[in-house]
Formats: sequence, structure tokens, C-alpha cells
Amino acid sequence: MTRPLLISLVAIAALTSCPGDTGDPQLPPTNASSMAAWLEEGSYTSWRCESAPHDARSPSPHGRNRVCNNDAVVNHTGSGPYPVGAANVKELVDAQGAITGYTVSRRVAEGSDPSAWYWYERLGSNVVADGRGVASCTACHSAAGSDAQHSGQDNVYTRVP
Repeated sequence: MTRPLLISLVAIAALTSCPGDTGDPQLPPTNASSMAAWLEEGSYTSWRCESAPHDARSPSPHGRNRVCNNDAVVNHTGSGPYPVGAANVKELVDAQGAITGYTVSRRVAEGSDPSAWYWYERLGSNVVADGRGVASCTACHSAAGSDAQHSGQDNVYTRVP
């Protein structure tokens, strides 16, 4: 194989990789087709994670879970919006401790518009949320930090200390 052909093939492969597959362990992908492999790889488990699963905190509908925050969430100071790249993974866990699903959120743009966040949720093998500004996610998460019943800020309820 000639060198120019090899370089061209490498460039084409780079351009056709899965959208949202960043290769950065701090950034989850932004599409369901890449998310399953990324979650299976487990990079998020090196983030700041709660020590053990617990019952859902009010007002969460997610049941027993464990939350992990990436460095952009952990290192954020102040009460303003999280930076682009802030991300969370929530493991959904059954009574025996087995992971039965996941939720993932990632800030993908600046601003307060619901599409500033990418949302993903998988229950078992069923993907029930995948996209920016998913109404079923933003309807609840937009209240984070709004009053005493809604802890957190900027669409994030749980920041792991």
C-alpha cells in the first residue's frame, strides 16, 4: 500500500467514526449508538462517584441509584451554569445491587435552552431517551436548584462531594 493511500484511508476512518465518540473518558458520547459501548467500557467509574447505591432522592423517579460526576462538574465553583462538557452518569440498580439501566447527561452548549444538554436513558435494553433537550428529562431537571425541594443547579441534582 502506498503512503498517500494509507494516509487517505486513515483520514477517512477518522471522519467516519461514530458521532459523539470523543475518545475522551471525561466526555460521554452524544448518541445511543455509541453510548452502550462507552458505558460498558466503564470510564465513568473513574469519575467522582457516590460510594454506594441508595434509594432515589426526591423528586427523582429513577429508583435505587448511584451517581458519578466528571471533572467539569466536580471542579465547578459557584452557582452559575456548568461548563460545556459537564457530565453525569447515574447507574440504576436493583435491590440485589445489579445495574439495570443508566441515565447520562452532558452539557453540549452554553445557554439556558433545554437543548444545551444531551440526555440519555436506558432501562434494561430499552433506550427511552436519546437527544438534546429531551422533554421528559428537562421537565424535571430544569427545576434543579429552584427551591428547597430541588437541590443542585443547572439541570444537575447531585454533585458528588
